[in-house]
Amino acid sequence: MDFREHQDRAKKNSRIIWFLYILLLLVSSFLIGWTLLVGLNLAELYQPGYEKYGFLDKFLASNRYAFNAKQITTLLGISAIAFIVQGLTTVFGFMKKSNGHKVALAFGGILINEDSAETLEQKQALNIVTEQALAASIPTPSLYLIPEQGINAFAAGKKSDDAIVAITQGAMDNFNRNELSGVIAHEIGHIVNQDIKLNIQISAFVFGFTALFFLARFVFYQAAYNRRMDGRAKLIMFAVATVIGIIGALTVWLGRILQAAMSRQREYLADASAVQFTRYPQGLVQAFEVLENGGKSSKMENPSSKEYAHAMMFGIGGELFATHPPLKERINRIQNK
Repeated sequence: MDFREHQDRAKKNSRIIWFLYILLLLVSSFLIGWTLLVGLNLAELYQPGYEKYGFLDKFLASNRYAFNAKQITTLLGISAIAFIVQGLTTVFGFMKKSNGHKVALAFGGILINEDSAETLEQKQALNIVTEQALAASIPTPSLYLIPEQGINAFAAGKKSDDAIVAITQGAMDNFNRNELSGVIAHEIGHIVNQDIKLNIQISAFVFGFTALFFLARFVFYQAAYNRRMDGRAKLIMFAVATVIGIIGALTVWLGRILQAAMSRQREYLADASAVQFTRYPQGLVQAFEVLENGGKSSKMENPSSKEYAHAMMFGIGGELFATHPPLKERINRIQNK
């Protein structure tokens, strides 16, 4: 496997997806500004004195007003506020998910160290984490054991100094040393490539788009309880709230597609890094084959698993929202087929 070629390809694709994320944020912010301003203009035209004009005339006039010299600044201002609100929500989401230890504990994880390791398998896993971290030239991350029978693993944390690696009991029970080395090296690869921080950023980005739902609800209630607003104007504002909600839903939907696409590229990158650290591609291939051909499951029962599906080594989901490439494709790439 030419892992450096695969690394370069995955990084290039990731940059394209980041560009699409920023573009989606800018477009959604502008659409919110346009919807609010046109809605306000339209509501004004439904006040007494404009009865002779039809809806289409009023709608076109509202758009012309929104883009004239007097209101273009207001349009850009509202769009900027929408951008800032989504940005602040994104920052909140980032801070909420930045502690790797809390993520592991949310899965019921048990910290494994020299004092707490009870079984030969736990001690072996601890040794593998140490040797793979040494191969990758990073501080040794903490190891957590997740009490789940599904075969899976993940890395979490904001930076390599406080990163954690978590493996499920199912992974420890079903993988031999070479296979477990490949799996843990894959997670170490996520840490080295800063995917653990990237995963938090991606989740926060999608979370930031949910701010549009709160904006839609705010517009709805403002119209509902405004006694000075004409009934027809209220209907217009209800429609504006609905449009904002639809924009929010579409933005979150598109964000999740980009999230899944980004996750797939980073999985390829981590696979390539695992080969680089272990210098034994078959270990990772054999681990994949345990799931591909052995009838084993990567499913996790913990409710947090869906939220962190993109961070898992083995994902779940349909074709559109699949956070991981097919195992067969990952095996073929490692074997350079």
